[in-house]
Amino acid sequence: MLANWNVNEEQIRKQQEELKAKMNFTYVGHGPKATGFMAKEFKRKPGLYARCTTCGYYMPLDGKGEETCICGNLKRTEREFRHELPATEVEIFKAQKR
Repeated sequence: MLANWNVNEEQIRKQQEELKAKMNFTYVGHGPKATGFMAKEFKRKPGLYARCTTCGYYMPLDGKGEETCICGNLKRTEREFRHELPATEVEIFKAQKR
């Protein structure tokens, strides 16, 4: 949580609620394999979200810029998607606008 000491958690939670209200999330699977057949790393495909199993944060894998979940387990930069959780614990969801 230290890395996120300056982040307004309430604001992030509100944004997450708005996201969940706008989108239908369908569970695809756990880990990199859920993003592509035999994938060893998470593929950043449009419409795919990683969900942190610790804080429940949904993060678009193909998003622009940097993003970190509330607890800091998931982090996306311009070039990569990183996770503190074991890769197989990261849940992958497909999102579609309601």
